[in-house]
Amino acid sequence: MIPMNSVNAILDALASQQHGETSLIVTIEPGLIHDAMHALRDYRKLFAPLISGVTDTAPIYAAYEKMRARVTAPTILLFVACQTIEEFREALGRMPIRHSSEWRSLDDDHLEFLP
Repeated sequence: MIPMNSVNAILDALASQQHGETSLIVTIEPGLIHDAMHALRDYRKLFAPLISGVTDTAPIYAAYEKMRARVTAPTILLFVACQTIEEFREALGRMPIRHSSEWRSLDDDHLEFLP
């Protein structure tokens, strides 16, 4: 899947969905994480690293489906296309610090996405 290179591309994908669909899975570049957070305020978002040939997407999809089942809000899975896990961590590190009460846990201790 070719990564989307703009928030407008994500919004276009959302706009082209079938009426009533409440989820979307897209791949983005690491530099779009911050913009996606702001542009997709009304969506529950799950960001996950996608390293070609390395990432096992099965546990990510499982967590995404579990998240979708728990909430009625539209949900979006954003795979972040990276060359290394460090690139993903650096992209997240540029995000503003949030209060712990704003973070939500999936309560899935058995799922490990990052080494």
